[in-house]
Amino acid sequence: MTELVEEFYDEPTDYVEDEALGQIVDAMWSSYFAHTEFLLPSFEQHDIEGDILCASVTISGARPGIVTVSVERPLATPLAAALLQEDGELEDEDVYDSLGEVANIVGGNIKALVPDAGPLGLPVVSTAKPLHGASDRLAARLDANWQGQWLTFEVWLAGGSENGQG
Repeated sequence: MTELVEEFYDEPTDYVEDEALGQIVDAMWSSYFAHTEFLLPSFEQHDIEGDILCASVTISGARPGIVTVSVERPLATPLAAALLQEDGELEDEDVYDSLGEVANIVGGNIKALVPDAGPLGLPVVSTAKPLHGASDRLAARLDANWQGQWLTFEVWLAGGSENGQG
């Protein structure tokens, strides 16, 4: 019996799932983007092709991971303008900082769900999605449409199998 209990606790546990990510993104959107169009979640994956911006924050600790927000490049500026509530032209730095802040907000809330999580890393914004380790698994994903373009939110955690399967 003891072996069975020990084996149970060695299995990776899903603390973050699609539904939790969806609730976090919805709460963030309601708080920071309520004055804009609704964010429309999709039940299907929509891979962003071409020119993208991806913001990510890492979670350190016993169960390290990474939270990413990817957008089609043309969507990044209106998204930043909505976050900053600005009507004029934005510098690239403002766009990158705003996308990083979205990743930071979502990442901070995801971190609260992961036991023994350490601090969040600083947001990093790039023109490509970050690479993941061979043992990382996709714990949660949300694809959503805003102003006719796609955003993808992903949570990758170390260990286990993709979406808790396998």
